[in-house]
Amino acid sequence: TQPKPRANPHAGGGRPPPTTMPGDASTAAAALAQAEADLSAGRLLAAQRQARRAARLDPDSAAASVLLAATSVLLADAGCPRATLLLPEDPKSSLASDPDAVRRHYKSLSRSLRPDDGASSYPAAAAAAQEALRRAADAYAALKDERDAPPPPPTFWTACAGCRLLHEFDRQYVGFRLTCPSCRRTFLGSEVPPPPPPKKHKAEKTLAEMQLQLAKRRGKDHKVPQSSSSDEYDEPAESEVQEEDLVSDHSGQMTVEDSDFYNFDADRVEKCFKRGQVWALYGDDDGMPRHYALVEMASPGRQFRAQIRWLEHQPDGKEGKPCGSFKVGREAMVHSVNVFSHLVACERVAREKYRVYPKKGSVWALHAGEYADTGRPKYDFVVFLSGYSNVHGISFGYLDKVEGFRSIFTRREIGVHAIQYLREGDVGMLSHQTPAKKVSKGESSALPPGDCWELDPASLPAELLHA
Repeated sequence: TQPKPRANPHAGGGRPPPTTMPGDASTAAAALAQAEADLSAGRLLAAQRQARRAARLDPDSAAASVLLAATSVLLADAGCPRATLLLPEDPKSSLASDPDAVRRHYKSLSRSLRPDDGASSYPAAAAAAQEALRRAADAYAALKDERDAPPPPPTFWTACAGCRLLHEFDRQYVGFRLTCPSCRRTFLGSEVPPPPPPKKHKAEKTLAEMQLQLAKRRGKDHKVPQSSSSDEYDEPAESEVQEEDLVSDHSGQMTVEDSDFYNFDADRVEKCFKRGQVWALYGDDDGMPRHYALVEMASPGRQFRAQIRWLEHQPDGKEGKPCGSFKVGREAMVHSVNVFSHLVACERVAREKYRVYPKKGSVWALHAGEYADTGRPKYDFVVFLSGYSNVHGISFGYLDKVEGFRSIFTRREIGVHAIQYLREGDVGMLSHQTPAKKVSKGESSALPPGDCWELDPASLPAELLHA
C-alpha cells in the first residue's frame, strides 16, 4: 500500500475560508469611525446602529462587539437593574430567578465591556465602555441587595374621606386614624380595592405614526361644526383626557363613610366659609381639631382658597390650646377645605381678641392618659350641661359609646355623680371640641333610652371607633 499524500497547508483546499472580505473590513472600519464620531456628539442610537453594522461586516472585530454591548447598556433604563444588565423580561426565563445564572450573565457582560489593546484608536468608545461597565456593576449590586433584602411588609390601600385620593400604608395601620399625605386631614384607614395599573404609553412615535395621528385629529376637526357662541367645543389635550380618566376610574372607590347617620362633611363644604368666621383645624400631632383660625377671605369653587389668620393663645402665644383668650396672629393661605373641622362658637372681646370656652350642649374630649398597647392619646367624651363661668366653672356629664355603633354615644348613668364640674384650674384637662349631633329616636330602634349623640368620626381616635 502506498502512503497517502499529506495535504499542503498552503494549498487553497486546506485554508479555512476567511470570515471577512477585505472590502468588508474597510467598510467595518469606516462604520466604527462613524460610530466614534456619533459617540463624541452624544448620539447613542446612531452609534449603536454603526456598531451593529460594523459587527455584521466584521464579526471578528473586538471594537465593534465592545461598542455594541456598551451602547446597549447605556441605552437601557438606568432605573431598572434588570434592564441595565440586559436581562430578559420573561419571568419564566432562568435568568429571572436563578442567582447563579444572573451572576454568570453579569460576568459575561463585564468581559464583553472590557476594551482590547486597540482601544486607543477609539477613545470615545473606550469611555463609553467604562461607563457601561460601571453601570452594570451598580445594577448587579442593586439586584443582589434587592434579592437579599427582607420582604417588604404587607400593605393595604385606603382612601382619604376628604380629598378622595388613594394612598398605600402598612397593613398594621388598618383601622387606625391616619393623616392624608395630600390634604393633611385625618381619616379612618379603611381598606379599599387597589387602583388599576397605570397605562403604558409609547415614549416615541415614528414619523408615520405622528402623521396618522395628525390626520385623525384633522378629521375630527372637520366633523365638529364651528360655533361663534361662547360655548364652543374645545378638544381636551391628551394630558387632560388621561387625568379625567383617572378620576372617573377611581371616583366610585374613594367614598369612605365614617358616620352612622349624619354627614358631617356637609358642614364644611366650600360654600360654608364666610369672612369673619372662626374655624377649628386639625392638628399634625394626633389629628384632633385643636387649632383655631379666623377666616379673612374665602373663594369657593374648584380652586378653593381661604386666607386665614391663626389664633394664638394668650398670654403665651402658643397654638393648640383649646380654651382661653386668643389673639389674631400670623397669616396663612389654605387651598383645601379638608383641613377644617367645624365652626367655633366663640366670643369676640376686642378688635383682634377672642374668647373660647365650652358652650351648653357642646361635646368635648378630656385628656384621659394613653392606650397601653399603642401609646396613643386616650380621651373621655363629655357633654356640657351649662355655660362656663369663672366663678362656678362648668358642669358636664360623661358619655359612653353605644354598643353596635361606631360613633353613637349616650349619657353615662352613675347616680348622684352623673353631673360633674370643671373648675377654672381644671380647664387644662380639655383636649378639643368634637362636632356632635343629637340623634332622633326614630332613626334607629336599636338606640338605648335617653339622649344620644352622634360624634364626628374625624375627631375620634381610631381605638375608640373600633372598640
